[in-house]
Amino acid sequence: MGTTPRPAAETMSAVGPGPAGLVLPAPARAAVLDHLRATWPAEGCALLSGRTDAAGWWTVEAVHPAANVAEPACRHDRFEVDPAALFALMRTLREGPSRLIGHAHSHPGRPAVPSEIDRRAAHDPDLIWVIASLTGPDDPAPTLNAWAVAGWTPDGGADGFRPLPVRETAPAAPQHTPVQH
Repeated sequence: MGTTPRPAAETMSAVGPGPAGLVLPAPARAAVLDHLRATWPAEGCALLSGRTDAAGWWTVEAVHPAANVAEPACRHDRFEVDPAALFALMRTLREGPSRLIGHAHSHPGRPAVPSEIDRRAAHDPDLIWVIASLTGPDDPAPTLNAWAVAGWTPDGGADGFRPLPVRETAPAAPQHTPVQH
């Protein structure tokens, strides 16, 4: 089975400019947070599928909860997406218009910023990292931030992360007004 070529706007290179921002519709945000709250006090994780528009905004179309298969004693401060879930999702997305655009994970009791562990674990520079800071399983106002990998190397992971704006809806396309003579 072959793969369908993707339009240039839907492909990003590890050396390219990367995403302009993340569109996380309210239902997708709720699905992410519901799953991550349910895994408290461990870090929870999920995969995100969607599309990229011509302006570089990546839109989450579906949230795919995944098991954290990191060593049980380490799950309080690290995550590892179940490889079986990742490969199953990649097979599902192979022929469709959507693609894997990122993953989400929680930082129980810690800020929604990438940790040193996250930096070292950034094995795919083309994925967005969504991180939710939760103060408990019933946190009514969690912080959720999105990040793009910056300065990635195969041996060392990310040199850092670049914060991304997060919106509930895509930004309006610029209006082109014809010039009147």
